[in-house]
Amino acid sequence: MFLATGIILLIISLVIICAIAFTTARKIKIRGEIVISKKNLIYLVPTYLLIYFLHMSAWLYNGNSLDFFSGFSLLGSALEVITKFKVDTSLVLPVCEAYPVYYVDFVLAYVAGGASVILSVASFFSPRIRNYFSRLRYLRRGCDIVIGYSEGSMRYLKNNKGCILLAPSMARNTYADLIRSGFTVMTCPLGSLNRFLKDVPYNLILFRDGKISYSDVTDQFIAIKKSGRKVALNMEAELNEVKIIKEKLIAEADKQVAAYINCFSRHEIVARQFVRQYPITKYIPRHFFNDNCTLKHDKEINVVFIGFGKMNYQLFRMCCMQFQFAVHEGDRLASKPVNYYIYDNRDQALHNEFLSRITYEFDEDFKDCDFPKPDRICRIAEVRQTDINSVEARRKFCEVANGNSFTYFIISLNADLEDAAYAQTLKRMLPDNAAYRIFVRNKSNAERLCDDGIIYFGEEGQIYTHGCIVNDDLSELALRINMLYDSIGNPPEWLRKIRELPPERQAEELDRCLKDERNIELMRVNWESRPMIEQASNLYHALSLPFKLNLLGFDMVKRSGKDDRGISEEQFDIRYINTGNADDYADPEFFFGTQSSNVLAFIEHSRWNALYILYDYKQMRKKDIVAKEVKDNDGNVRITAPHKDAARKRHACITTYYGLKKLISYKFKVMYGGEDISKVPPSDKRLRELYNIYRYDYMDLDCIYREITSIGYKIVDNQTRQI
Repeated sequence: MFLATGIILLIISLVIICAIAFTTARKIKIRGEIVISKKNLIYLVPTYLLIYFLHMSAWLYNGNSLDFFSGFSLLGSALEVITKFKVDTSLVLPVCEAYPVYYVDFVLAYVAGGASVILSVASFFSPRIRNYFSRLRYLRRGCDIVIGYSEGSMRYLKNNKGCILLAPSMARNTYADLIRSGFTVMTCPLGSLNRFLKDVPYNLILFRDGKISYSDVTDQFIAIKKSGRKVALNMEAELNEVKIIKEKLIAEADKQVAAYINCFSRHEIVARQFVRQYPITKYIPRHFFNDNCTLKHDKEINVVFIGFGKMNYQLFRMCCMQFQFAVHEGDRLASKPVNYYIYDNRDQALHNEFLSRITYEFDEDFKDCDFPKPDRICRIAEVRQTDINSVEARRKFCEVANGNSFTYFIISLNADLEDAAYAQTLKRMLPDNAAYRIFVRNKSNAERLCDDGIIYFGEEGQIYTHGCIVNDDLSELALRINMLYDSIGNPPEWLRKIRELPPERQAEELDRCLKDERNIELMRVNWESRPMIEQASNLYHALSLPFKLNLLGFDMVKRSGKDDRGISEEQFDIRYINTGNADDYADPEFFFGTQSSNVLAFIEHSRWNALYILYDYKQMRKKDIVAKEVKDNDGNVRITAPHKDAARKRHACITTYYGLKKLISYKFKVMYGGEDISKVPPSDKRLRELYNIYRYDYMDLDCIYREITSIGYKIVDNQTRQI
């Protein structure tokens, strides 16, 4: 009888242990980690009963009678095994020696009991245990650390695995709820964070709604960075706040530290993605343009904003900086501003700094210029408080979208489905012969909406990601272009070798070299050494590449491998016509032609003007352009007359494209004692140097093919644009 009982209890022991192992392994497979919960308490009952019946078998084998009191005392013996891990050897050894199967029974039962107790006790502390070990694991391998408990922080944590929330002033119940929900949280002060960090890279992220002082965070970061940690700081800020952060808060930090402080804006991220993915030249019908990329005189380009909250406001700024066109006026080029129509039912949405800048301050800033007043960066056709469902509004939309116009309708009103429904209404009522595209801001389900000819953009799930905020590919693109093509004092040997490679091989080699942290730091420090306006200029230059390519009828696509190549440079040059670079721009008259390269340069100057004007720059006066002598690195003395003053935000190039010629003539007169520039031959070295004001834009355009192919993209024909 005892042998049969022992075998039965052995089977029960194996079943219990297998059940514990199976459920634990299954949870690890599903969740990716050991999951300890109060459900583990269920293991205690069968293991306790198993141990109790084993003790009862031993009691009976020893010849003892079984009654209520002896049965009750055995409960205590079994309980001591569970709670104290104490075994009554005098009770269990005789039956084990007589029947060895009981050795196995007791060992397995005690193992199951110990596991059940450990899992059950740990279930009460499991969230904190998980939080502790997750924190150690993430800090050991490097991670994103989000500062401050806020809505923005939680969105980021939900979208990105392996992150830590640093919230020193969090309430206890909030802390308990967060770790119970599976988030990893630290509650130490930011000033104490350094002692937890290892020698691996970290990214600190601060959202605007975190209600934490930017100055405090910046000071603490500088202290951490100076201690030698591999840390970068990313702070959410609007454009006006970025100026203060860059020019005030980190002005005292050295370049090695400042290079690792980045600012981002959620709405600007969406706006950047929009103009990069959907440049208006991608969709404008080809017959709207002449062969040299100028817009035909009878054609109009319109952008209609339906709703003018934070999103469309930022899109308006971005479109004004990027969407510039040119037309013919006789044998010259002229600016063709895009027409903007702005509608919102809230009056306060239509009064902001940007509209004031365009409609009032522009005239005030440039009413008394020494050089020609710059062209307007856009034409604000109408700004109106209106009910978008009114007959008047709908009639206006149909009027704007006519056969001689191409129109972007950008809808950002209230709820996602409401905006999507209005887009369907708009599409239904627009004329069949109209050329247009409808875009709808959709925060939560842009990817899930059907392909109905309407383009949905701006899903927040794609914004609150490491790729958008920490590793923004546009910023990375600008840094890489800056590294490959801009002047760097005494560049290292590895960079010289990369620049000597064919363009299509530069991206791969640069990727390899940037695996070295010292090279990454060189790239970032070189970028940070540039004034803020030059950083913005390079950034938006990178952003403008798709616009320029699509103007030529091309598009840029990420390469899938070494052998995935687009058109050749010779094929590119069939549309990008530039006869000036053959003789290194020896004849200044080339700059005033009407080839496609001249048109692109004209548009580039318009884009540059828009950028500087929106960054509060004004035209420098003639009296401030003064000749002076400077020495180069070899000790040679040369004459110069600076025409920009970053400290006062003045730049003489903020004039028309043809006004630059007057600037060149004036500088020549100032620098060379009133000598008449018209009597100087084009080959004169002094004249050629001054005409670099024009030449720089062309040199930049000449690099477009190489820039794009050197950063891992290929150039292909635009298949979207109508013929």
